[in-house]
Amino acid sequence: MSSALSEFLYPNSVAIVGASKDPTKRGFKAIQTLLTEKYPGMIFPIHPRETEILGLTAYSDVNAVPNRIDLALVCTPAHTVPDVIKSCGEKGIKGAVILAGGFSESGEVGQQLEQATVAMARQTGVRLVGPNTSGLFNTHKSCNLVGFSELKKGPIGILSQSGNMALALAIDGQINGHIGFSTYIGVGNEAEIEFDEYLDYFGNDENTQALAVYVEGFKQGRRFLAAARRVTQKIPVVLYKSGKTAVGQQAAKSHTGALAGNYAVSQGVMRQAGITVVSRADHILPLAEALALLPPPLQSKRVAILADGGGHATIAADALIERGMILPPLSEETRAKLAAKLPPLQR
Repeated sequence: MSSALSEFLYPNSVAIVGASKDPTKRGFKAIQTLLTEKYPGMIFPIHPRETEILGLTAYSDVNAVPNRIDLALVCTPAHTVPDVIKSCGEKGIKGAVILAGGFSESGEVGQQLEQATVAMARQTGVRLVGPNTSGLFNTHKSCNLVGFSELKKGPIGILSQSGNMALALAIDGQINGHIGFSTYIGVGNEAEIEFDEYLDYFGNDENTQALAVYVEGFKQGRRFLAAARRVTQKIPVVLYKSGKTAVGQQAAKSHTGALAGNYAVSQGVMRQAGITVVSRADHILPLAEALALLPPPLQSKRVAILADGGGHATIAADALIERGMILPPLSEETRAKLAAKLPPLQR
């Protein structure tokens, strides 16, 4: 795990800023989930007045906590976030997950607030996930800051601009999945950490063998593609991109502030970068699982087909050629070896 993000994505301690005794609040549910799923690290509820929440000692501020904190989950309203990040920096917290919306996706005032938050983060050395994110989980650390239930530990990473899409993948994994998930990150507005850095994290994560991605648009398309070229040499990346139509692109902009771009162009360049692009959302998980179980990526585009019938062989040939693979004719030596092993009708 050589990624700089691993230090807080595998946290040994978590502060819940905006912790609550109200069961309907995210600051309650996060603590409850961590306790229920037996998170092995330390949990520090942060509340200005409460001294105890769910049996845990609560503190008025992160700087009042006597122990080291690796990650902060920020559950407070948007206007409070710059000051929260300042406190996190003073405490030496490496990463903060900002749940609140109301930033760049919401207009000019929100853009200014986001800029102020990022400026504070860079000044104090705090890395930001979000804002406007659904959160994250790491099953290999039993750290679930999203609230999805019954997550099976496994090798599939999820990187998504939509919490609902991540939830759909998690439910699909419960019902139809076979091998489970590693880390999920909801990128939100990508105010400070952007897609390319998350891709590199997953490419270096020893517990991730394939990555499922839902994307609406890119802030830095060239950097994303450069990272994709690096990462797809290590693990398969399966991606579904929305924003295919003008209406969909506008919806993406209002959701996370993403620039959706031309779908056909995006699809082509992503495939050139080694990404497996799917046209249906329900294909993301099955393909990611299948690719996770395969050997490492091929070092050549030259392949052969082994099939039990002509129809399947023909379909496979079409699919491979359409995706840029090469089906070279078998050499005479190979044909002779096969002829010695196959029945006469199958030679």
